[in-house]
Amino acid sequence: MFKRLISAGAAVIAALTSACEDGPATVPGGWRSAAAWSSMVHASASGALWLDVHGHPFAAAEGVADAAAAAMTNQLVGRQLAFTARRDQAGKPDFRVVLVFNPPANADPRDLCAGVIATAAAADPGDKITVLAAFCDQSGLLSSVQGWVAKVGGPHDPRFRRLLGQVTRDLFGTP
Repeated sequence: MFKRLISAGAAVIAALTSACEDGPATVPGGWRSAAAWSSMVHASASGALWLDVHGHPFAAAEGVADAAAAAMTNQLVGRQLAFTARRDQAGKPDFRVVLVFNPPANADPRDLCAGVIATAAAADPGDKITVLAAFCDQSGLLSSVQGWVAKVGGPHDPRFRRLLGQVTRDLFGTP
């Protein structure tokens, strides 16, 4: 009886931990400006925040930028925050979030703010998708986050949306 109980417990633990292997997971950058939150509030006070999307997380690239903007909208607790993938629709386009899918391993978020953006090939269906995000103003980097998720079917997959929600929360933190 005891052996069966131990075996069942081990099977449950293995199932739970294997679910975590597919993500989503995010890691905030090592440095965040003290002005990140207040800059986000200022930038979004007169309209949506510009989401500058690069790279292709899926073979079909259509609609990824708009899907990413929709997934990141209103992900902060206690603060309404809208994103747009179109610079001309941003309230203050000098502030932006640069989102790069499948960046090289040595990608630096400061380079994203400077406009130096390198991407890798699109992921095959079910492959791991990586992302690097940087919140930038005119002078440079305010905050950054990296993340990944695996086994995603497309830009409207709930796992992809959860990844971008986590990216948004980690990028801006709390006031």
